[in-house]
Amino acid sequence: MGISINVTFLLASLIVFWIIPAIGIAKKHLVDERFFIRQWLFPMQYWLQLLFERISGNRRIVVRILQIMSLFITYFCGLLMLLVFSAFDINTAKHFSVFILFEYLLVSSIAYWFQPKAGKIYKTK
Repeated sequence: MGISINVTFLLASLIVFWIIPAIGIAKKHLVDERFFIRQWLFPMQYWLQLLFERISGNRRIVVRILQIMSLFITYFCGLLMLLVFSAFDINTAKHFSVFILFEYLLVSSIAYWFQPKAGKIYKTK
């Protein structure tokens, strides 16, 4: 008996959404005092935050709009993930890791909505 689809899915998700971005952050020696804890809890969203800041020219309102759009994209990707599981006739109620991953991605999208304003202590890039 091989590895179950649940374990395979969880390991693949962990590699894609956490390990690869964390290695990228560590390789570039990115230490951001604005997002230090969030950058290690949600490294994929940290990459997106840096991308959104670069795209928008670091305008806060544009970054906020892109983060909100990121939440909806995450939600619809989660629905597609559940659709794939149902296409293979897998009962998702038995696979708790799918729901945990879905909630992790939603929380990670919302976590970057709240960021410090530019001031004496925090300077935006």
